[in-house]
Amino acid sequence: MFILGATCNGVGPAPPCALMATSPSSPVKGGHANGRPRSESRSGSVAHNSPRPSLNSPRPSLGRRPSAMTEGPAQESKPPDYLMLAILSCFCPLWPINILALTFSLMSRNSLLQGNVDGARRLGRNAMVLSVVAILGGIAIIVAAIVLNRECKTLFKLRLYI
Repeated sequence: MFILGATCNGVGPAPPCALMATSPSSPVKGGHANGRPRSESRSGSVAHNSPRPSLNSPRPSLGRRPSAMTEGPAQESKPPDYLMLAILSCFCPLWPINILALTFSLMSRNSLLQGNVDGARRLGRNAMVLSVVAILGGIAIIVAAIVLNRECKTLFKLRLYI
């Protein structure tokens, strides 16, 4: 911005408005010291508008960008909690393991609701492993009980005939 009659070459006096307009270190009214415009945030304080708010703002949550929980790709990559598998494992006779599987499944769901995707993924994987172990162990116990029951009946019949 040039003002007629003002010399800004350092030889003569320059008016204060000319120094403000030409000096890069002096803040412009309503703007930032580096020439960037300032904008008002939700809290009423002045915040910077930039494509990356985490670099310039000490509180990036004041920006008007949507949070990570409302984005489309985050919902698509939701880790499974295996709740139905854990409930199914509760019908097997390996009771301490299937209750742990149900507990891990519920903890996985709660972690996901709190926004901890990595924790939800880890807890869901633990719930799945414990559920599969409980189901396979329960099937093994049932099969062993049936086999032992039949063997005992045949041994008992043989003793009666002797």
